[in-house]
Amino acid sequence: MVRLGTFCSQCCFYDSTNKSCAHKLLDVFQSRDAQVEWHEDGPSIDRICQYRRNHEWNEDKTIEEKIKLCQDHVYLTGTIVVLANNKDSLLSTITKLNSNPKISNFKFIIIYTNIKQNDLLDVCGNNINGQYKLVYAANNNINFQIYKSLVFAKNGYLFILDSNKIFDDNIIDKINYVVNKKLFRLLHVPGIDNLHQSVSMVHIYKWLKGDLEVEFKNKLEDISEQEKSDAQILTWKEINEEYSN
Repeated sequence: MVRLGTFCSQCCFYDSTNKSCAHKLLDVFQSRDAQVEWHEDGPSIDRICQYRRNHEWNEDKTIEEKIKLCQDHVYLTGTIVVLANNKDSLLSTITKLNSNPKISNFKFIIIYTNIKQNDLLDVCGNNINGQYKLVYAANNNINFQIYKSLVFAKNGYLFILDSNKIFDDNIIDKINYVVNKKLFRLLHVPGIDNLHQSVSMVHIYKWLKGDLEVEFKNKLEDISEQEKSDAQILTWKEINEEYSN
């Protein structure tokens, strides 16, 4: 059986003198139950480390500059579904999301009702710098509308927001933190008000047909029980606790 993993010895972020990682990931991997084995030339980890770069990578940069470049490169990507029935609340939501400098990593899907097409094009065309898709909600089954809209989704993480409701300013940064800095394996975060502020892995959400018929969270828990594995679900309370540490 092929065993995937990472050898740190030839990574520009591994300090062989101090036996340390510039991203401080060795202890984090161990806290996530990864196996870290030490060899004469450095450690190996039984996980794929997306931060690993060889010594020639941006060799003209300082270690601090390399850390920043690498962290930017591994930042979350995905899709943001916004439920909208009011032009002003849609604009407010998009404006708030635009405060994240990495928002261009995400594709927007706007599922709308009761907004004129010209108003939608004005709000989205002038305020979304990346890709977006407008999807008219033809009926009241919002779970079905979201699932069907995912044919337009970009892989990564799926964020669902109701533009009429308040949401956490740091919602994307917090998920990036637990996934890419604290290295949690995360498939889903349940919403705080139905689907609002829920987060899911796009390809898994599509594969299990989202929240159709049965809540996505329950589907993951059923699979976890059958396979005797971790459902990889975190609550916002758990995420906020990690983020504040």
